[in-house]
Amino acid sequence: DRTRVEMMRGYAETRDCRRQFLLGYFGEALAEPCGNCDRCAADAAAGREPDTAQESALPVDTPVEHREWGPGVVISGEPDRITVLFDEYGYRTLSIESIRESGVLQVR
Repeated sequence: DRTRVEMMRGYAETRDCRRQFLLGYFGEALAEPCGNCDRCAADAAAGREPDTAQESALPVDTPVEHREWGPGVVISGEPDRITVLFDEYGYRTLSIESIRESGVLQVR
């Protein structure tokens, strides 16, 4: 299934806490980075604090409507992109810039 491959790619490419990513996939949220995954460990080794101030343009659990794909729910987000689980089309990762330019996605 293409959407599952996209989610796996998202997991592999995320620059953020992997535990937050996984919990988002399963519909749950973790308010702070875990401090235990490889991404959090890399930040700690480099002397960087995890950026907890970065927020998604659309919060997790926001109901949305896509012009072609219909209704869905935001399951994870980063400042530049969100992942939405659409009722009929599965998981899709969308660029915030593209959403704003095209108006293809609306909050329900």
